[in-house]
Amino acid sequence: MLKSYEAIYENGRLNWLGTKPGFTKAKVTVLVEENTDPEDNARQSIRNLKGIVPRPERIISLEEMDMAIRLEGAGL
Repeated sequence: MLKSYEAIYENGRLNWLGTKPGFTKAKVTVLVEENTDPEDNARQSIRNLKGIVPRPERIISLEEMDMAIRLEGAGL
């Protein structure tokens, strides 16, 4: 069975985004997005949400959004 996880590959390491896999060894298939700049990915994700989520009461920085997403992925 295939299961997908998101990560940023940097300097030979995978930095997991969201839920970290619960295995210590596994066969993997790697798909690489053409656009590998995390800042561009964050901006594109925000553009995709336009009109789907309500407008916030105050301006929220990318750093605040990133932290909220990471906390949600960690189950905190």
